[in-house]
Amino acid sequence: MLRLLQTFVDIALWRKGPQDLPASRFLATLVLVLYVAASFIQVHLFDLRLRTAVLIIAVDVAMLSSWLWLVLAFFGRRQRFVQTITAVLGVGVLLSLLDIFIRSVQLLMGPAPNLPDYWLLLRFLAIALIMGRIFMQALDRGLFTGMALTVAIVYSTEAVAQAMVMRLHG
Repeated sequence: MLRLLQTFVDIALWRKGPQDLPASRFLATLVLVLYVAASFIQVHLFDLRLRTAVLIIAVDVAMLSSWLWLVLAFFGRRQRFVQTITAVLGVGVLLSLLDIFIRSVQLLMGPAPNLPDYWLLLRFLAIALIMGRIFMQALDRGLFTGMALTVAIVYSTEAVAQAMVMRLHG
């Protein structure tokens, strides 16, 4: 398990890529379970209701998987889906753990409504660069293409999640 964690850290630090992971559906499912668990802890720290948290996490996973599959299919790289989704979700777990740590420290220091703006900006840039590079390697395209796809995924997922939450509560 530590070797797997090290591989995700190496992917985040640009030393490895999705091609360095096995194309294992079992591993992808395991990492998906870890991603969902970390996401639940993350949203719990923001005091979201269970129904809202489930909806947000379901939209996140569905949009991420759909986007990834469609983009890989469009570029003729569908066979790379399992390795790429494993890499994306694994790095997502690492980023969620960082969010959990920062939010926990923030809560220990006193009640605060949101994560600091500088962390959110830094996190967004990290996501764009790390996921952009994963897409770059999976698609055999440039970093700009990978980052543009990442930004499209992030904003479309947020828009769909907000619409679904509004519908749930409206």
